[in-house]
Amino acid sequence: MFITARQLEDLHKSHGGNGHVTLPYRARLTPLAADFVRARKLVLGYAEVSAPTGALVAGASNSVGSASRTAGAAAQQTVRSADPTPIAPGPPYVWWCDGPCGPAKAAVVTEEKQTALRALHFKAHPTQIVPVIKSLAAEVKSGKVAGGVLLVQSAAQAIVYANRCKSLRAILGTCLESVEQGISQVAANVLIIEYPHKNLPQIRNMLSRFLRAPRTLSDDVKRQIEEFATCG
Repeated sequence: MFITARQLEDLHKSHGGNGHVTLPYRARLTPLAADFVRARKLVLGYAEVSAPTGALVAGASNSVGSASRTAGAAAQQTVRSADPTPIAPGPPYVWWCDGPCGPAKAAVVTEEKQTALRALHFKAHPTQIVPVIKSLAAEVKSGKVAGGVLLVQSAAQAIVYANRCKSLRAILGTCLESVEQGISQVAANVLIIEYPHKNLPQIRNMLSRFLRAPRTLSDDVKRQIEEFATCG
């Protein structure tokens, strides 16, 4: 859906005009709305909230099109996590980073204070990816943890190795939408983020959504995963 400048202004007023606005997941900004964000220096967050009345459905208007996506992307640089959804009770999630990822670790520290997230104690170096994934898979299989977050410089090895483990369903977090799709389509329990290519707000929003979202692995997807395990 697309949020217009007028709708954004109304939302800002309804939030008390304090410079913070919470939008529904998947919301995008029209060019004028993106200009409004920059002019007012608003901080945007995303949560499970209702869409504003009259919000445009994505793809319904060609006039919004690519210009909206471009302008909206620029505005997203001011986004920060504002997900009030409490994390469901159950096993914790674990995280590991393969290097000095300052912004990524800042996002993780914030989530550690709000959710059941703890560190996997392995050396922060790319050479540790194999033992890290083996440890994560064993803990998920035993039920000690629900899943994990891997912050890596390059995701190729992590994605291939993790998805060779029967207990893991790993996805690459390229954006908030990719995280949502991974959760809804395959009940992903491992989020892999290439931290050199993401800023602090982007990582925080993906982490927040991944850690709080309910997920259910459908029988069809489970069957398909089992079938692929026998291929090749």
